[in-house]
Amino acid sequence: MTKLTREPLVHFIILGALLFAGHMLWQKHVTKADYTITVTADEMERQALIFAGENRRQPTDDDLKALLFSHVEEQALMREAQRLGLGEDDTIIRRRLAQKMRFIIEDVAPPPVPETARLEAWFESNIELFKSPETRSFSHIYLSPETRGNDLTANAQILLAQVNQSDSNWKALGDPFMLKRDFKNLSALDVTRLFGKTFSTAIFSASGEKWQGPIESAFGLHLIRINQITPQETPDFNAVRSEVEASWQAQAQRAANQDALKEVIRKYKIDVLDENENLIAP
Repeated sequence: MTKLTREPLVHFIILGALLFAGHMLWQKHVTKADYTITVTADEMERQALIFAGENRRQPTDDDLKALLFSHVEEQALMREAQRLGLGEDDTIIRRRLAQKMRFIIEDVAPPPVPETARLEAWFESNIELFKSPETRSFSHIYLSPETRGNDLTANAQILLAQVNQSDSNWKALGDPFMLKRDFKNLSALDVTRLFGKTFSTAIFSASGEKWQGPIESAFGLHLIRINQITPQETPDFNAVRSEVEASWQAQAQRAANQDALKEVIRKYKIDVLDENENLIAP
């Protein structure tokens, strides 16, 4: 017996048996863990905080039961999906995971506002962000292509001559229009959104108080009259300081987030392959 226990083959068999037994015990432990859903007090507190934030009230006992069931259901479905490999090569899941990772690496606390001199220098170099744009107030007479057909331009010229002689009843002229006939203090962007780029360009190129046109819009033709021009205004730093601080912090936050993302990407080697799986760029 003593001689047998000294044989290397016996040692190998015993070691193999021990490893096999250990593996089976570990597998049993892992399998049991895979099929065990543990709900901690911290998890229920987290669920309750989410519920309170979304519903603006504390959860009741019934709400907590529903939250518990929802959490267990989610965990069970997630594990079954992972076991079946449903998350592999799933674009939506990849995007959600990337989004969650982005939230983790991005700093949620805004950067501290710099001293006044630095903030004022930033304001001067980004002054266009704070200028009030030029605005215009105007009236218009609309001519519909559906109503007037091929006579649209000729009708507009006749109406222009008529309204410039007397515009006391100008609101009764032209065709019905779905929007207003008078507009006040609109920027070029506002006019573009309402009527289109061609019309906006004409409005902001026009001068004087006489009726002009016709000019084209997305709706048809218009005669226009400029009633007021409010020039672009450059604000004083102190008057808009709070807005400047908020804009500076937003820009600094974006820059910090980009730097954090670059740090994550630098950890990885990027290989770009062509359709034949040849390396294009390391």
